[in-house]
Amino acid sequence: MNILEAARRGKTGILVVGNHAAIVQSILDFDHLCGKEEPSVVAILGGTRKAQKFFFGRSELLIPCFSDMNAIPSALGKKIFWMLNLQSGRRAFDSTVAFFEVFPQALGAIGGTDIAQIKASKLSSKGSVAVVSTSGGMTNELIRAVAAAGKRVSFAISIGGDRFPVTSLTDVLMLAQNDPETKAIVYFGELGGVDEYEIAELINTKKLTKPVLAYIAGIIDEAFDEHMQFGHAKALVASKNESARAKRDALRKAGATAPETFPEFLAEMKKLPDTGFRDTVPAMDNLRNRRPSILSTREIVDLEEIPVFVKNKKIVPQKRGFAASIFEALLDRELKSKTTAAFAEAVFSLLIDHGGEVSGAVNTMISARAGKDLVSSLSAGLLTIGPRFGGAVNAAASQWIDGVQGKESAASFVEKRTKGGKLLAGIGHRKYRVGIPDPRVAALAQFATLLKKHPHLDFAREVERVTTRKSGSLILNIDGVIAALSLDILAECEGFSADELRALENAEFFNALFVIPRSVGFIAHFMEQKSNDEGLFRLPEELLFVRKRK
Repeated sequence: MNILEAARRGKTGILVVGNHAAIVQSILDFDHLCGKEEPSVVAILGGTRKAQKFFFGRSELLIPCFSDMNAIPSALGKKIFWMLNLQSGRRAFDSTVAFFEVFPQALGAIGGTDIAQIKASKLSSKGSVAVVSTSGGMTNELIRAVAAAGKRVSFAISIGGDRFPVTSLTDVLMLAQNDPETKAIVYFGELGGVDEYEIAELINTKKLTKPVLAYIAGIIDEAFDEHMQFGHAKALVASKNESARAKRDALRKAGATAPETFPEFLAEMKKLPDTGFRDTVPAMDNLRNRRPSILSTREIVDLEEIPVFVKNKKIVPQKRGFAASIFEALLDRELKSKTTAAFAEAVFSLLIDHGGEVSGAVNTMISARAGKDLVSSLSAGLLTIGPRFGGAVNAAASQWIDGVQGKESAASFVEKRTKGGKLLAGIGHRKYRVGIPDPRVAALAQFATLLKKHPHLDFAREVERVTTRKSGSLILNIDGVIAALSLDILAECEGFSADELRALENAEFFNALFVIPRSVGFIAHFMEQKSNDEGLFRLPEELLFVRKRK
């Protein structure tokens, strides 16, 4: 299978050897604009991280990184057919040899171009001119020149200016000859080496019949008293037939077009045959003004699909999990009611995680990225829990106990509690509001249908009716409903007295209902960060307001 067939069959997986984020991003942008559903870059070899973040369109993705080719999992290795080697010259040979030893099914090396070049060079349009170059840098220039001449590129390959290139010029030219989409070849060579004589031989023997337009750089070498070494390893005249002039003459003699000057070379491009084309305009706008996310995580739990725990005043059957056992351990008694056990499972399943945006998860992830261990990172997340995050369940329980036992009206209760700008625990949410309720609250509220009476939830709802008159965001939140229902269920189903409920509140039992399941979520975020291994977190300067010193 040749390179073009492989590309057309979707065998485009690339292993990037070395690390150059801009080049990797350019390949991903090209993939996106080509309409590929998956990126070509499969993995990166190099660095100390386990993954690196890039854009694919406007979405972000993590590309796995490895320090050793042999460490790449076999499932991932089966997708690799190409190598992009970005290492220094002293390392490139060894890593290239190692690549083909580990991935014998691979086809060769590949490169990329940036987003501006994609648009200017009309690379989203099918073309009929193959570009072949001994210079990687000139490859992009030639693609751009072909587009400026009113033609479009069928494919482009740089074989490099090394003394011993991996891919032979003859193999590349035969690809162009055998490619039905290609009608002409634009070639850029330079002084040194004898590759151009391969072109002449192919033309003379009728193996290469498609028009060849060639420019051989390096005539300036004739201005020096002795031959000079130019940029590439092969760009040095070792004998007379390796000069730019000699190679131009040989190509002309064989029948190729080989102009004397670069402007003449550009002018000749306009004369090349083509089959006609219709330009397609790539959707470039969604690739502009992209801002990378500052943290990467995964969905720990499904926040969209909230389970149904109670339906038609009946508990939806489910296996008894560890939550009921934890309730028994905390309460120091066996649970009497299936309602209490089901409520425990519901609360714990809903509170494991609420996304990576919340402060406790953020602190856990930042600590993990600083290289801290599990216990330290978990502690950082847990120490965030307080009256503004997760630690309001106990305070809400205290409020609902006071309200029910004090038999005070909700309006009077709110007035006294909020005097002086104080906040009500269990009330208010930054995301949800009247008309956009928290689905977790709605799911838990169904447990009230299993009770004969629910005075604490009733009082909490009365308080909500008062507070939402002031602001639609001052709704009963997850902390408030857990506190209210816990009190009602423990009182009715487990026989707790008012004094026992107050004792639980004093012992901060209700905050434990958040701390325990959320610890699992924090640990999951910690493990994800260790897996991603994106390095030390640093807040972008544009997200930080710095007040000037007085």
